[in-house]
Amino acid sequence: MKKLRYLLLFCILSLSCEKEDTTANTTQYNVVFSATEGGTVNTTGGRYDAGTSITVTAQPNLEYRFTNWSNGSTTNPLTIILDRNLNLQANFTKKTFPLTLITNGEGRIETEIVSSDKNTDYTIGSILRLTAIAEEDWGFNAWSGSISSTTNPIEISVNAAQTIFANFEEVQTSQTTGVSPLLAADGPGGTYDLITLKLAPGYNPIETPDCNHEAFGDHIDEIYDETLGTNVFRFHIHVSPDNDRCIKFDRQRNEIKTYDQSPENLLGRENETVTYTWKFKLAEGFQSSPKFTHLHQLKSVGGDYNSMPMYTLTTRKSTPDRLELRYAEVDQQITLKQTDLAPLINRWISVRETVLYGNNGNYIIELVDTATEEVLFTYANDNIINWREGGEFVRPKWGIYRSLIYTEDLRDEALLFADFNIIEQ
Repeated sequence: MKKLRYLLLFCILSLSCEKEDTTANTTQYNVVFSATEGGTVNTTGGRYDAGTSITVTAQPNLEYRFTNWSNGSTTNPLTIILDRNLNLQANFTKKTFPLTLITNGEGRIETEIVSSDKNTDYTIGSILRLTAIAEEDWGFNAWSGSISSTTNPIEISVNAAQTIFANFEEVQTSQTTGVSPLLAADGPGGTYDLITLKLAPGYNPIETPDCNHEAFGDHIDEIYDETLGTNVFRFHIHVSPDNDRCIKFDRQRNEIKTYDQSPENLLGRENETVTYTWKFKLAEGFQSSPKFTHLHQLKSVGGDYNSMPMYTLTTRKSTPDRLELRYAEVDQQITLKQTDLAPLINRWISVRETVLYGNNGNYIIELVDTATEEVLFTYANDNIINWREGGEFVRPKWGIYRSLIYTEDLRDEALLFADFNIIEQ
């Protein structure tokens, strides 16, 4: 029995000694995690047993992105099974974004770095100055794409990938076009015949309220304008008894148009680029309806949305009165841009409107004071739907088309127009 007790005691002591020796012989490694400028790691490391699984995460700051670990791995978070001492650094770089510059027309873009360094891409926060330089007989029109502006040069801040278009347009003069405007006033008398000859020979491109107001005579005539030094068209509209062609009586119109009887080169077809130019003048004290007072429309013909204009330039009574550019992809209109109407009153305004018709279309319009060349209104969009399912062509209209819901807000008006042109490119 005594020998048995000694034997048990010996076995217990032997097992105890064996356990202590094993613990003492366990291998451990030092681990250090660090980060370069622009981010942090979620752990700085420590001392761990061999075979331990450790997961470390690199966390970039707002303007930076994680690049890689110092061991070459790009995995994040990174899991490591320890088999040696480890010193691992997370590398970060400042975010960079590509800048794509495209020109439409004859011209180029010069880039100047205001701040930061120029690389293949530009680091976030870089300030760049872009200057559009037109070739001879061309003029800069507007920036479009990621920005929309007529300012030149323009400064941009890099905070995302950007594609910017510089749009140039050929200066339309008698030397560059070789032709006069499509429709220009030539003096009093024969106005309806002149409009018909140019817009739809042998047909009727004129929509006037003459039918209910014969006593007044023709609602479009021609007068000499001292400011332009040439003859211009005058569009008359009277609160009473003018209406909409004796068809609708809650509104009234006096407009000219192209339509299916017009020459092919006056109709906008899918994948065509068409430029419309004209001049207009609103008299001092011009009054707008709070509903609508349209001056110009581009209307899609064919399909289910034949009656809804694609683009509309309209004035509206408000506080203050305003000019609106309206757009409808199908049957619902939105306002693309608006401006106070007052600066446009009693001045000859030159309008240039260019449209690429299609599902991936573009649109540019600019209103300029004819005398001072001051830009009064501009809008550009290089990715807009300018075609409707079932559409056959798009046609322009000019004149005055206004609501009669609030006649107390209206007065008899005489709008002046001049030098209509339609140029297919």
